[in-house]
Amino acid sequence: LINQNIINPFIHHPFTINLYFLYVSGPLSQTSVIVSVGSSAVLHCDCKHIASSQLSEQSPYIRWGTISKIVFERKGAERFQGEGYKDRVDVPEDELKKGNCSLIIKDIRPEDAGVYESYLIVKRSKRSIPTKRVFIQSVELSVHDSPAPPQQNNKDYQSDKQDPPMTSSSAGLISVPSQILMFTILTNTLLRNT
Repeated sequence: LINQNIINPFIHHPFTINLYFLYVSGPLSQTSVIVSVGSSAVLHCDCKHIASSQLSEQSPYIRWGTISKIVFERKGAERFQGEGYKDRVDVPEDELKKGNCSLIIKDIRPEDAGVYESYLIVKRSKRSIPTKRVFIQSVELSVHDSPAPPQQNNKDYQSDKQDPPMTSSSAGLISVPSQILMFTILTNTLLRNT
């Protein structure tokens, strides 16, 4: 007879360590940003690697949205701010020309929480559909209900052309790799049964 424990790898032996690997398919580039109500958030995005040829010719056409709506679009000086985001969102044109497509959201509200995706809209050559969307990245925005304490550093992000200071209102950028998730289970039947 064949030993059933050899055939079934899910039967655990004392002092056995089982490793399981789970492959998750998804965006190559996903981050999480955690902010408080009333603060500002920067959803970091870099399109230099995608738009290098387009950057020298003209300002890129960028689109940020959620699964249900367009949040912001910019092509040169023209811009669109989605419903509920009026006067609160921007991708500065001068930064976009350099390949920085980071979305700035001011006066964060609880309903701003969710997953945001950025796309570069590019022209197609000799196609019936004149443009296509090229996915750049996905950012998950989490919002805490408590308002942010006053900032210690009052430097203006736009005037300094640098990332905002890392305070409790802008801190919390966490890199979350989503392409491969390794799920490890350590089991010890002997300890479980005691």
